[in-house]
Amino acid sequence: MNVRCTQCGAEVPVPADVRLVQCAFCDTALVVDGDGTLFREVMLPTVKLKEAVHHLRRFMAGTETIADLDKKARIGTPELVYFPFWAFSIATDAGERIVLEPAAPSFLQGLQGMDLPPGNSHIWTAGITGAVPVVEPEVPLATARNWLTERLGKMREKRTVLYHLPLYRISYTYGGKKYSAAVEGVSGQVLPADFPAKAETPYFLVAAAAIAVFSIEGLVITNLLFKAVIFAISAVPLFLLAWLTSRKV
Repeated sequence: MNVRCTQCGAEVPVPADVRLVQCAFCDTALVVDGDGTLFREVMLPTVKLKEAVHHLRRFMAGTETIADLDKKARIGTPELVYFPFWAFSIATDAGERIVLEPAAPSFLQGLQGMDLPPGNSHIWTAGITGAVPVVEPEVPLATARNWLTERLGKMREKRTVLYHLPLYRISYTYGGKKYSAAVEGVSGQVLPADFPAKAETPYFLVAAAAIAVFSIEGLVITNLLFKAVIFAISAVPLFLLAWLTSRKV
């Protein structure tokens, strides 16, 4: 089977079991799909290896994870890979935007519906990624397009490209358990696979205590002005209890 290069127009022979080819005339990398022939592009990392660890620690210090995870976790050495995404350029009421859908299976959270990070992209050529491992696409374009339609509804698709973005895969241990995450190598966005999250029970107990206190005071005290004063006084220790809980959990 032959396909026409979308860059120079040359006829490129494609074996039956091959989806990724490179034009022998202009070196343009192409994706052979049922819908036609698409460009293959890559973004090179701007985030350095040590910076990737700093991005992960900032995520660990946030509100989603348990207290002091950034200080107590033992973080391993990041591994840089190039991960594939189908990049859909779509027209919306707010203008044109590029939405990414993963082109390979992954346990990372937040891969679906990512926006293409700002940066310089390059047409894929031999050797552009050097010795860094490249994850080849496994998810068909039609499947990724269905994911996009399910989330955003009908839209006008203007262009589709196979993008490879740099991801730093990082493993870390905490409390004797192993966790993993990735840091996108252009914007520094953290994509966790799993992480020790905050326990919800202490927050429910604080909320239950607040409801009980205010309910009892509301039933016992009939004077509205006095009730407002007591409510204000009671709110102070309850607020402190909630703050201490957020610091400790």
